Amino acid sequence: MTLRSRSLWKAAGFGFLAIVLVVQGVIDWRSSTEAFPTISMPTFGQAPDREGHRQIDTVRIEVAYDDGTTLSVEPEDLFEQFHYSSARFAMTNVIRSGEDLSDDTREWLEAQARRVGDGRTAQSVTFTWQPVDMDIVAVSARPVGEPTVRKVEL
Repeated sequence: MTLRSRSLWKAAGFGFLAIVLVVQGVIDWRSSTEAFPTISMPTFGQAPDREGHRQIDTVRIEVAYDDGTTLSVEPEDLFEQFHYSSARFAMTNVIRSGEDLSDDTREWLEAQARRVGDGRTAQSVTFTWQPVDMDIVAVSARPVGEPTVRKVEL
């Protein structure tokens, strides 16, 4: 292969790569979803707006025990067997949905409440989701709207 033909192949390869990148850029720009796989960064749709605000849901979990005591529990402690994303999915799509929970789910929740409560027998677990406006500029969170409460009797 001569030097001239090598140069032509390199130029053609760079030209082809440039065309691919332009096409991917157009697809990313026009797509409302994350058009993967492409050579670009994700859209970061969950990022705060230009003023630094983002609405999120916080979750508070409270366990009531037979001896009359209650315990506030962090989701990471109650769902310690799961990665956070799996625990968040379970809380949102299984517990928050309001649908009847299976006996297995109730038994699992009861076992977790007993574990975090040092062996005490739990009567119920109450989940409270509160929408808040998170302001990353002021480093604050302000409740907005009404909370969603789900009490699971064990």
